[in-house]
Amino acid sequence: MIPRGSRHYPILDLYRAIASFAVVLYHIAGSLEIAGMASHAYVAVDFFFLLSGFVIDRAYGARLEDPSYRLEFLLVRFVRLWPMIVLGTLVGAFVATGSLLRGHALDLSNMALVLAFGLLLLPFGRMPLTASIFPFDGPLWSLFYEVVANAAYGFAFRWLRLPVLSILVVLCGGGLVVISLQQGDLELGARTGEISAGFLRVGFSFFAGVLMSRIGTAPTVSGRTAIISVAVLIAVLFVPLPLHPIYDIACVLVVFPLLIWRSAATTVPPGWRQACSFVGELSYPLYAVHYPITRVFFYFQDKLALGKTALAFSIVLEVITCLGAAYAATKFVDQPARDWLGSWIERVRSPRTVPVTGSTWVAQVLPATTAAASAGKPELSGRE
Repeated sequence: MIPRGSRHYPILDLYRAIASFAVVLYHIAGSLEIAGMASHAYVAVDFFFLLSGFVIDRAYGARLEDPSYRLEFLLVRFVRLWPMIVLGTLVGAFVATGSLLRGHALDLSNMALVLAFGLLLLPFGRMPLTASIFPFDGPLWSLFYEVVANAAYGFAFRWLRLPVLSILVVLCGGGLVVISLQQGDLELGARTGEISAGFLRVGFSFFAGVLMSRIGTAPTVSGRTAIISVAVLIAVLFVPLPLHPIYDIACVLVVFPLLIWRSAATTVPPGWRQACSFVGELSYPLYAVHYPITRVFFYFQDKLALGKTALAFSIVLEVITCLGAAYAATKFVDQPARDWLGSWIERVRSPRTVPVTGSTWVAQVLPATTAAASAGKPELSGRE
């Protein structure tokens, strides 16, 4: 295993932000049936899984060599993920309640059950008129698979050596090829009846990221590579090409791994670093809270039958609202909640070698291997 040193990958922050923004546009375009706008952004979830596996192994792998660290690892992941899961679910429940009150029967017992499942990140809630496994906040589907992959990684760490990782990645990659050719694309995993496809997606990309962490990436290269790699990612997610299974397979199995391998160690221009950190911090809240907001905008866009100019203006306003909500969620919910949860867990667990105050909990308990480890930045997002 390669040593895990103290390393920050600012380019990965920018990647997450680009992919999250593409997902927002994808959902807006899907609701309004606008062809060609971020039409391939659904494969961003595979990119997020890949980033997550790579960053998590770099950040926590050395600690997980000690089996006693497993529970602590899961607690850290809980602190990182659940505040936005709770916020997204509650906002989605509020929006869904308003939707049902506009003409559909309101089953309070079923609503409460769906809410409970959503808050626990369990894909068992069901609502009329939707096949989503997380009806209140669709994007939670990828976080469910992410959490399962995190748990599997933590508890099976001692067996996840290069031969086992290689076999797992090859088997899951083969499964992805089969289901993509059968279904016509890889937009799978978010709906009922697609659980197995979701596990194949996370199984390949997450553990491919772990495998890449173990074997290493390309040497540090110039800032020009950062510009080229960003252009490639944008092109892959936004290119207005027809949907095709071979395109999805090529992106997930070839382009995304090569992109991470080639550019993870890229030297980002100094002027980019602070901006990369800022947009990377917003990427996870943006992903978690945008979907209910787009539902509200779509209701008015559809009801008012807006013309082209008015519709374009409403889309701009919708994107600005999503970005503003993500910023507010980061500053007033995500960061304070992580501070409080981290401090609370620190008080009830066995004492560490240093005292803990506020947001320093993650940095002190974990090695500061990446920005995600040292500052609690999101290691993932997802498509919906």
